[in-house]
Amino acid sequence: MLNDNKIFDGTQTVIGHGAQADVYSYRGYAYKVYRPTYNPEWIKFEKAQQSAVNETGLCDIRYYDTDDLYIVKMDLIEGETLEKKILAGYEGGFDILAGMFRKVHNAKLDGVKMPRLFETAGFGVSEENRQKILPVIGRLSEKMDSCICHLDLHFLNIMMPFDGSDPVIIDWINARIAPAVFDYARTYVILRECAPEILGIYMDAVASDMRSHGITDEDFDDAVMVCQVIRDREKKD
Repeated sequence: MLNDNKIFDGTQTVIGHGAQADVYSYRGYAYKVYRPTYNPEWIKFEKAQQSAVNETGLCDIRYYDTDDLYIVKMDLIEGETLEKKILAGYEGGFDILAGMFRKVHNAKLDGVKMPRLFETAGFGVSEENRQKILPVIGRLSEKMDSCICHLDLHFLNIMMPFDGSDPVIIDWINARIAPAVFDYARTYVILRECAPEILGIYMDAVASDMRSHGITDEDFDDAVMVCQVIRDREKKD
């Protein structure tokens, strides 16, 4: 399919795989190629999300339109994922992850054009689950200050540039405005699913930051429940 597209000449190389898209390196840029079954409205939404993140200064990667609706051109990061670096023996992965949470949560919120978690969390879930999660989001949103939350922050979504510059957080489509507890809970749910053996290390790494946000064990457990419901819905898409 790619070689039939006028954008590529056959020299592109795969640098990433995802459920809804693959990413290629080509002539100094990255190209995200979505499945033809993917809803184009979500592609439009992802571009808007990245633009909002650019405005905050949290990520400088720019998205560019192409002649194909299902192909988005992006600035290319010359580097590797934090996961790959950890697998090669790097021991500072959890410190970097905790630092990336702090960076995101401390970003200025004024004027950010991004949906709130409460506005979108109920999409696609059953009425029973909607009645479970929305009151929890409402309670925690009243108790705690809201901030930008990445809501998919893990070792595969942190890029480590080869030139030694600061780590770069990628894949912002899930980002929402919400209390930070949901960001920590979302990563917990992902690690519990993919790498449960490191959950204890993760919780130790973010414990002091969660306390600084006033997050209790009950708050965290409630947020984990919310994030698990949303994660289960995603896996059905």
